[in-house]
Amino acid sequence: MGRINEAWRILSSPSRRAEWDRAHAVVAAPHWAAAPVEVARRPVAPTAPPSRWDSGWPVVGVVLGVAVLVGVLMVGVFAAASPPDDRGSFEGPAVSFRYPAGWALRPGDGTDAPRHQVVAHLVTFAIDEDEWCTSFADPCALTDDTVPAGTASVVITAWEGGTPPVPEPVTRRPFGLDADAIIGGQPAAFELRSLGTGAGIVAWWQLSPPDFPDRWIEVRADIGGRPLETDRLLEQVVAMLETLEFVE
Repeated sequence: MGRINEAWRILSSPSRRAEWDRAHAVVAAPHWAAAPVEVARRPVAPTAPPSRWDSGWPVVGVVLGVAVLVGVLMVGVFAAASPPDDRGSFEGPAVSFRYPAGWALRPGDGTDAPRHQVVAHLVTFAIDEDEWCTSFADPCALTDDTVPAGTASVVITAWEGGTPPVPEPVTRRPFGLDADAIIGGQPAAFELRSLGTGAGIVAWWQLSPPDFPDRWIEVRADIGGRPLETDRLLEQVVAMLETLEFVE
């Protein structure tokens, strides 16, 4: 108690405390380091029994299902984005077919006799009203070198009775049409004639239905221009003939 009273007497007086501090050496405070903190760990969960998802096959199935779904969606997008078939279509008393977009077509005017009639006239360029070839009564003026370069005029006619013309030599049509359904076992004729360098070509087809030679169809294509131009248009005529079907 005496020591406590003495300490209080010194500490309670600033002057006595300063005098005591001068008479005694100050001891430096020891270096203190923070005690290590122990982090609490979560208890380890008990091991669960293996499931079917651990094998990886369900994941593969999910991935394949997603891939199939994406494929179906892409097909739908492409189908929606693809341009519609804007080709023209024609169905007459003798044949039906589809023709290239941008071509103009005028059917026969019906004044010809059934055994010798114009089915349709197609052109790839603008013509006057009196230039359409829709009847045998008026000879067609768009033939040979009268067709401008890079254009075509195609006249389709139907015939019955008589003897079908067959050019020599006879060439089977290489256009992929079924001979049994189209020509009834008889050769379909094709002829190609050049009008001279740069003047154009004349292509002629004889298309024969199953009851050939009692009736047949003739197609004449007058195409003007140089070989590159005539080849391009001839391919379009061929593509049109590939869609041709005979009307029973």
